[in-house]
Amino acid sequence: MNFVLLALIGYFIGSIPCSYLSMRIFTGIDIRTLGTGSATVTAVLMHGGRRPATVALLAEIAKGALCVLLANWLVGEDWAVLTILVAAVFGCSWSIWLRGNGGQGLTIAVSGLVLFNIVLVPIIAGCYLLPLAATKQHLLSNRLFRISIPVVMGLWYISSDYAWGYALAGALLVLPSFIKQWLVGDEVVEARRADGVERSGAGAL
Repeated sequence: MNFVLLALIGYFIGSIPCSYLSMRIFTGIDIRTLGTGSATVTAVLMHGGRRPATVALLAEIAKGALCVLLANWLVGEDWAVLTILVAAVFGCSWSIWLRGNGGQGLTIAVSGLVLFNIVLVPIIAGCYLLPLAATKQHLLSNRLFRISIPVVMGLWYISSDYAWGYALAGALLVLPSFIKQWLVGDEVVEARRADGVERSGAGAL
């Protein structure tokens, strides 16, 4: 019963379309009509600017923090925190309010992990920043970052009888982002591609 309750609460919190609402309020534009069509903080930043993106980012962070606080208050165990976070990520990615559209939930996942175990965060962040600094390839670095989450979580809790559970939770936290990227593409990559096409067109003229 606790598992179902936490999953429902997490999905409801995650499904609140903060990026969509912020873009609508500040610009009047439906973020789903731009770029890849995903309602992500990155999309808001690239198409709406810093102000709506900052509001969206803070709201997503608040959602992750709220999930962790509620799980600790209601149950107070690791499985509860991870359950509500996973549900929130899925709710963000496939929001009932956006008819199955949404973001990728990575901001919720990372902000939740900060409160869950802050030591994991710089390790995971390094799996993005170091490859990015070495290769300058956002897409590769982003994928390594997401792959690192279940790996790092599984290894960190390797001495636990439930190390597999931590790794599974990590995998579920990033699964929606992999699915979304496979279906619609990466926002940064698509923006750079569009910019390249526009520059080529301008040069031809």
